[in-house]
Amino acid sequence: TVKVGVLEEDCKSSHKRFFTFHEQKRPYIILKSAETHDGFIAPLEQESGKPFWITSPESKKLVHKWRTEEASILVGTNTAEKDDPSLTARLWEGNQPLRLIIDRNLRLKDSLQVFDDSAKTLVFTEESKENSGSTEYQNIDFSTLHKGMMNKLYKRNIHSVIIEGGRETLQSFIDANLWDEARVFVCAINLKKGISAPIFNVKQKSEERISTDVLRWYHNSSLVS
Repeated sequence: TVKVGVLEEDCKSSHKRFFTFHEQKRPYIILKSAETHDGFIAPLEQESGKPFWITSPESKKLVHKWRTEEASILVGTNTAEKDDPSLTARLWEGNQPLRLIIDRNLRLKDSLQVFDDSAKTLVFTEESKENSGSTEYQNIDFSTLHKGMMNKLYKRNIHSVIIEGGRETLQSFIDANLWDEARVFVCAINLKKGISAPIFNVKQKSEERISTDVLRWYHNSSLVS
């Protein structure tokens, strides 16, 4: 006797990157963000090069673990410029993801950490620039930016991407309905005013407590290929 469909949903979940890559011809897309209890991701003004941390050390460590589990990590120009992130996994041992940067007009300075050659970096831009060290520049049509980036990553055999950009980048993927799951840290502090957090158009799937933070999970049941 042969039974089919045994634990089918569990199998699909554990192989979600594989199925998305081969069925939808793009990487599995994870959105990651953190917001205050009153719904802001950052103050209106912050000193350039100094990221605004609101999550607990335990949550930060978990994020670094997530980075080792994905093939690539993406941020937009503003996040790269204002926060100067390294986008590497330093608090957890494992593989370093390919760093992806959106920089339409090549505004970012070469002195930023994402260009330090500690990991491979791919910059999506409309301008022309020679590759340097571990940094590669990829020309792309910004009128179809999101699908264009995912097509480029698919052709590079990149099975997953975690997007840690600011509100503009995250919201743009939400508005394009081009994401698979979202992981949102909600922290205990209040800002009263600041940059509003992205707005999801789906119901929250589940949540768990990570130290002083609440981690909310969202799943997109209406996907575009």
